[in-house]
Amino acid sequence: MIEQKKYLYILIFLIIAPITSHSQKFSNNQIDSLFNEIKVKPNTTTKVDGLISLYKKANRSKIKNEAIIDEAIAISEKIFYLKGLGESYDRRGLAARYANDYEQAVNDHKRALSYFVKTTDTLLKIKCLNNLGVSFRKLNLEKEAFDYYFQALALSEKINHDKSISIALNGIGNVFLDIKEYDKALYYFKKVYTLDVKSKNIEGQQYSLSNIGESYLYKKSYDTAYFYINKALESTKEFNNKESEAIRYNLLGLLFQKKEDYKQSTEYYKEAIPMFTQTNNIRYLSNTLINLGRNELHLGHFDIAKDNITNGLKNAKIIKSKENIALGYHALVDYYTITKDYKNALEAHQMAMVFKDSIVNEKIQKSIVSTQIAYETEKKDTEIQQLAIEKSEIQEDAKTNYNRLLISIIGGSSAMIAVLIMFYLYRKNSDLKIEFKNNQLQKFMNQIKELENKANSKDEINQENFIAHLNEFNLTKREIEVCSLIAEGLNNNEIAKAMFVSKNTIKTHIKNIYSKLDVNNRIQAIQKLNVA
Repeated sequence: MIEQKKYLYILIFLIIAPITSHSQKFSNNQIDSLFNEIKVKPNTTTKVDGLISLYKKANRSKIKNEAIIDEAIAISEKIFYLKGLGESYDRRGLAARYANDYEQAVNDHKRALSYFVKTTDTLLKIKCLNNLGVSFRKLNLEKEAFDYYFQALALSEKINHDKSISIALNGIGNVFLDIKEYDKALYYFKKVYTLDVKSKNIEGQQYSLSNIGESYLYKKSYDTAYFYINKALESTKEFNNKESEAIRYNLLGLLFQKKEDYKQSTEYYKEAIPMFTQTNNIRYLSNTLINLGRNELHLGHFDIAKDNITNGLKNAKIIKSKENIALGYHALVDYYTITKDYKNALEAHQMAMVFKDSIVNEKIQKSIVSTQIAYETEKKDTEIQQLAIEKSEIQEDAKTNYNRLLISIIGGSSAMIAVLIMFYLYRKNSDLKIEFKNNQLQKFMNQIKELENKANSKDEINQENFIAHLNEFNLTKREIEVCSLIAEGLNNNEIAKAMFVSKNTIKTHIKNIYSKLDVNNRIQAIQKLNVA
């Protein structure tokens, strides 16, 4: 009885702790101790919920312990707890995203969604859809990001959940920002800001103001941009959110760099660097260092400029941020050109182009691979669910027939021996069937893991091959996008809508593609690309 109460207290603590103190940190020993306490308990849905909650606390404390979530997944599979499976994979996807492993994040979130659609929990499904939108946006797969964000928005509006509506609208706005549709981005960001003011969400207001300011920055409306970003900064400083404060400084640094006020820009970037270093935000730190180096070039501080650019480039390579790597090499081109080291300038330019083009290649390749993995994963999950149903039916049939046999035994003592023999044989056969289904379940689980490993290794090989083929045909980024949409069977009107350009522009791209591939029609173009 004492042990049961102790277990209950642990679970209550894990559920309430995130609500009472988001800033509370746990040590490795504390996490391990709680994990061992939960692990020895019976397999129930409550145990799975406790493991998921503990995994959240570990991640917030920057402790990597995948054994916790693996245990939650294993138990959920054994007891067929679909909600637990969905939450486990969704949390694992978030951890992958925070570690900048966006491909793994997409795979885990898609896996989570396949379970959430089989439950009645709409809010968890919405969160998962928004998480998929974020992960696809980080991979520069704007079309897929739009799809999931709009699905999340529709469901959020259906249940009138303002927080989820804001997240979806923000995501849609950020995708429009990525594809340089700044007026559309502003429309969605301003809708979010209205919701944030209505709900008195201070942190949300800061984020929305910053997004609105960034949109005006790229529209070159610098005074308006400064008003919104600075307003966000003042609010952020008031509530002492250092990482958000650093992001605002980074934006103001970019704003004054665009205005060619490099001295003022440098001051803002220098404010951001120690904050990004303290919070270990490598992505923003690398961007800030590279842009600081570009400022120093314009100010004539060449040695300092090179140090900042190379340090920023080094950090970008650590997290494999291709956008920042390309930015770093472009900055080195400027440095070597100014210092008249034209050989190194050419090499830096070539590297910048390689990373710029590889972003396009990855975009297409990752879309294909993620679709393949999603299809295979869904197929295997369906088979596992079917096996679980069959196992349950066999057990239920065995129980029903057992009761019937008992009644028959009471009805006639003369037939008792014969009935017992029949019952024994039937139960033995049922046990064999159950064992067979269990073996099949294990086999399919192993196949899923093998498939995931195979897809991950195949992605790297396919990417290298695709880069080689691209160099052979010398297609531009936009021409590659057109080719991929042609391969999907879209006509010119549909391609124009998908790429947000005119039909005449698409015709021009297609004409250039035919010329470079030395073909006369779409079928020949697709065949030649497939052969390549």
